[in-house]
Amino acid sequence: MYLHIPRGNSADISIPLDPHGPQPNAYGVPPATARPYSGDGFTLDTRQGGSCNCEVIHVVPHCHGTHTESVGHITTERFPITAVQLPLLLSCSVISVTPEGREIRADAIERATARIPAEFLDALVVRTLPNSGDKATRRWENATTPYFAPEAMAVIRAKGIQHLLVDLPSLDPLYDDGRLAAHRVFWDMPPGSKELPSEGARQRTVTEMIYVPDDVPTGRYMLTIQLPHIVSDAVPSRPILFFLDEDE
Repeated sequence: MYLHIPRGNSADISIPLDPHGPQPNAYGVPPATARPYSGDGFTLDTRQGGSCNCEVIHVVPHCHGTHTESVGHITTERFPITAVQLPLLLSCSVISVTPEGREIRADAIERATARIPAEFLDALVVRTLPNSGDKATRRWENATTPYFAPEAMAVIRAKGIQHLLVDLPSLDPLYDDGRLAAHRVFWDMPPGSKELPSEGARQRTVTEMIYVPDDVPTGRYMLTIQLPHIVSDAVPSRPILFFLDEDE
């Protein structure tokens, strides 16, 4: 099979974060905001007579839109996303699943991934159905937000997936008494553990609050995850899918 990336044939599956407009929100945190930097006698906003524009942006990556996180999200020892050696391009597959009630179950993941070759499971993009466009600005509530059953995450790990991307604000229920069971299964951590896992597990990432439009079909892709070089357990991110031409 000969694979190449057609020029210009890509799909940005990140959600733009507008600190001045509508935006998604998880956990009810205050919205992301931006204001001009100001000091003694000056304001850096050209509309207010400033010489240039210079904004101070307040954002909570875990809550305000598309973000990529490391295992440091749940460990006592700090392990920032900058410690992950993320390849420039990843083989990837897009699947669609329908939760039962709110739970994404193991059999749904098994069915959706059954025919995907292992070489296209470095990364997995999960689109939940129904796929309403309001995911881009939704205020996610615990009572209605889907989540992964730990058994479903065990299937994902058994497939060898290293980088998981989901259109939800968390792999787990938003409020689960701090168990974060699906996160711990993904990173090979025992229930309740806050200890860093093995080196291999540390190189896995989770990207949350993406949006995969309906015109992006299920199937095989190449993926890049663009990250700012910020030392934190999670940073705003921009995953981009590249469609593949497949010629036998």
